[in-house]
Amino acid sequence: MVLLVVPALSGPKPEDTVDAFLSDWSKGDDRGAANETDQPKAALAAFTANRNGLDKAKLDATRDSVEEDGDNATAKVRMEWTVPGIGLFAYGTEVRLRKQDDKWKVRWAPTVVHPDLDRASRLGTTREPARRGAIRDRNGSALVTERPVVRVGVTAGKVKSPRTTAAAIDDVVDIDAGALVRAIRGAGPEQFVPAITLREEDARPLEARLEAIPGVELVAGTDQLAPTKEFGRAVLGAVGPATAEQLKGLGPGYAPGDEAGQWGLEAKYEKRLAGTAERKVVIRANGVPIDTLQTRRGRRGKSLKTTLDRKVQQAAEDALGKDKRNAALVAIQPSTGDLLAVANRPVDSSYDRALEGRYPPGSTFKVVSTAALLRRGLKVGETVDCPKTTNVGGRSFRNFEGSAAGPVPFSEDFAQSCNTAFVSLADRLEPRDLTRAGRDYGLGRKPALELAAPAAGVPTPSDDAAQASMMIGQGRILTSPLSMAGVAATVAEGRWRAPRLVSTDPKSAADPPGSREVATLRTLMRKVVTEGTGTALAGVPGDPSGKSGTAEFGNENPPETHAWFISFRGDVAIAVLVEGGEAGGRVAAPIAAKFWTELGG
Repeated sequence: MVLLVVPALSGPKPEDTVDAFLSDWSKGDDRGAANETDQPKAALAAFTANRNGLDKAKLDATRDSVEEDGDNATAKVRMEWTVPGIGLFAYGTEVRLRKQDDKWKVRWAPTVVHPDLDRASRLGTTREPARRGAIRDRNGSALVTERPVVRVGVTAGKVKSPRTTAAAIDDVVDIDAGALVRAIRGAGPEQFVPAITLREEDARPLEARLEAIPGVELVAGTDQLAPTKEFGRAVLGAVGPATAEQLKGLGPGYAPGDEAGQWGLEAKYEKRLAGTAERKVVIRANGVPIDTLQTRRGRRGKSLKTTLDRKVQQAAEDALGKDKRNAALVAIQPSTGDLLAVANRPVDSSYDRALEGRYPPGSTFKVVSTAALLRRGLKVGETVDCPKTTNVGGRSFRNFEGSAAGPVPFSEDFAQSCNTAFVSLADRLEPRDLTRAGRDYGLGRKPALELAAPAAGVPTPSDDAAQASMMIGQGRILTSPLSMAGVAATVAEGRWRAPRLVSTDPKSAADPPGSREVATLRTLMRKVVTEGTGTALAGVPGDPSGKSGTAEFGNENPPETHAWFISFRGDVAIAVLVEGGEAGGRVAAPIAAKFWTELGG
């Protein structure tokens, strides 16, 4: 007879229950983990609230030890949360178990999640954005920094008639009333809905009228702002609420509700200027932080030093004034290539046409054409006929500014911006002469700026008519106000220097044109002011020089024209553009004159 020995079956172990519980919880299976407890519904709600409170953090929970005492057991547990934007948040806690019907169950309590929690609290995070860095001018003066503002808005639940309230606000400060109505209707009853943010000085005279509107609230705050609304707006940029698309591109350091640079330098240098937010893991009760468990210090935003000059920028803004046309004024320091001012109109546009715009330069390009002609032996005293019209390669050309002076010295043709005279000289040049000369004066060189600033294009002409057209800045030549300011700066300095906008931008320069060539161009450009199409500057102190330009564009008959003027005085060179401004001498030159006057000696 064979005796079979059957080993005794071991009973359920608390370790198995704890391990299964922690495994499910760590894998994100909150429901599976909750089912291992004696209160699945309460546990699931807490797991969800705490994980969401920690910004959907990932959990790695492991058992250290288990002590069993009859039908009770206690497990020591290590909790390691990986919290977005914060990193590791680790601590120890206890998980108690009870044996019921020969099965172990986790005894649910908020302390399972964290030893300091109770039924009225949960884990959460806070985020305090860093103080944003200022954008400074070349002398260290803050151009964009925190300035006082007043936020005009309403608490949604206090507004009886959104349409009436929005219309009343619109009567005072000109807002999008329809958008405000939709925002109020979509907001929670306690939510503050902003209508507009005003500079403190702009809000002050309107306060009484705004406060008289039922439901309107005025909330003081600060925003990153330039000295005035128009001051360098397109180039400096603005800070505003980040869109969902921006948040995706900015990465994990940002969260909904954050502000970020929207365009210009504020956007390009967002990470530098914004710094990093201070993040905390906290305990919240009724949505309010009551205790801090862990802090990750932030980093204050760093200031950005530009090459801009506050005084020069203000002179540029004053020169353009309240003009609602598309216009731009760029000022460069010829000795360094530093951008001193970048101004654009209209004020409410963020498009930086001063740097990004591409336009035919018209007669301002005659500075380059003349440089090419001088290299081919042209003498400025020789007689060059200036008829009303002329024909090259089957194409007719006419004059825009000045008059048909007839046979006069070339210097007079330059001063009066005679198109027909320049066109008649086109056959003295080889096909690539204009391209080469243009490059010596910066045209065709890509500016090494962080902001969009395309290179000017001076292509090789395809035939005689194309070359004749390019002599007067038409055809396929496209350039920006920045590039044309560079042409003026090259004449002033004697060599082209790469434009710089930020103090850390690299310095570089082209080989200088011949000194005699540059000296001749200086004389000719001074003559434009004293006797030619730039006499709007004749009374300006400091003997400025310049060149006007009237550039055809579009398909109208007769064509529409842009107005240009480039100029230099001392160690400052500028370009002025007014889109659709007709004649450069009549429209752009007076703006240049005002700039020099505002800038002073």
